[in-house]
Amino acid sequence: MVYGRIYVNRVIWLIVINLQLNSSKAEESKSKDVNEYCQWETFQPRCPKSEAILMTSATYGRMRIGRCITAEEIDAQRSLTKDDPRILDCSADVLLLFDKKCSGKSECDVRVFEIKSANIKPCVPGLEVYLEASFSCIRVADERRSCAVTVSSDPIHVIITSDDAQRLCGSKEKPWTVEAPLGQRINVSLLDFGSSSPLQGERRACQVMGKIMDKSIQTVTSICRNEGIREKEIYSSKKNYLEIILIESEEERRGSNDWKVILKFKSVGCSDILPPEDMWLKRTEDLIAVGCYSNRQVWRLNCIQGRWNGVIGNCTKGHEETIKSESNALLKEEQSSLSDSEQVLAIVSICAFTVAICIAIVCIGAVCLRRFYLESKKQQDYKSLNCFVDPTKINFDTQRFSVEKQGKELLRSQEENAPTYSVWVDDGDSNFISRQNTST
Repeated sequence: MVYGRIYVNRVIWLIVINLQLNSSKAEESKSKDVNEYCQWETFQPRCPKSEAILMTSATYGRMRIGRCITAEEIDAQRSLTKDDPRILDCSADVLLLFDKKCSGKSECDVRVFEIKSANIKPCVPGLEVYLEASFSCIRVADERRSCAVTVSSDPIHVIITSDDAQRLCGSKEKPWTVEAPLGQRINVSLLDFGSSSPLQGERRACQVMGKIMDKSIQTVTSICRNEGIREKEIYSSKKNYLEIILIESEEERRGSNDWKVILKFKSVGCSDILPPEDMWLKRTEDLIAVGCYSNRQVWRLNCIQGRWNGVIGNCTKGHEETIKSESNALLKEEQSSLSDSEQVLAIVSICAFTVAICIAIVCIGAVCLRRFYLESKKQQDYKSLNCFVDPTKINFDTQRFSVEKQGKELLRSQEENAPTYSVWVDDGDSNFISRQNTST
């Protein structure tokens, strides 16, 4: 029974480790390939419920010969423009434009020919230009359901816009709470879609839009936007819990600017694991030592990219030895498991039993003393009688005979010692009167 429970726990432990190994692949499976969209086509990304679009690339121009531009068209254009280098392999990055139109939404529609209206002209006229774009679907926390976010190695995101009226979470009374499994830390990144990259040497002031509160070390970190960096890591926690509070800026109060950012939360490190019942475990940051109770075998695991790497052996020497060692361990635990209250109860019981024995001894002694007193009193009563008979020396088999004999002897002695008197008796004959001796 004990052996079977140990085996089941070890299997569950291995399953947990395998899940950690496979969880890092979840984000990669959601990425979309780069596709071409010709001038007459529409870019239409779609994501399932509880997910949102995150643009990963958007390039506009004539990048290469393909579905939208043929080799014949390029040759004909070169003959007209005298091999102008901007005929092919010319492009412009339009990721910021598509971030504003699509990122953070569950779906969007962008017609390629509308890009011209943004005055983007990376190539010489004469041939059509096209769009190459890719996106991914990211997990998004739904603040209409809860302000609590559970973090794993698969990132989860919180979308924040300049429309403060639509916010349900992020206030001091109802902050965003972010929690990872025990043993892991939380990395916080900011995706800012509201500003272009700064020019060389340009410095932009931090526009504080919120605060990160790490209560485990009592620190507060500001969340800055509009720094010209599309994605950057802004904080890494010490423990597995954070709180996010959003702050209304001057632009929001005036309503002069629309902006949109995404907070990205991802757990890093390896979560705590429980060893089988026949093993002990000790963790020091990203290192774990696992050993056997039954012997001195020790194995070590390293946390690498959120996964425990290493080999753990088997502490079991045999079914019978395992059961025996387990039984001995359980017996020792039972023997040492008396709590303070149980020990006090045991002492009280022993004392009560001792007192009861003492009372019984005293009672028995009193009874014996009383019996001895009564026997002594009887003997004194027999000795006070005018009798030559010693009650302690009577033979009970001849008691009656001895008493009668002594009684007769007593009467005979009394008769012999009694005084005699002469009495004249008239027997009816007036001529003769006789004398008889009698005793009193």
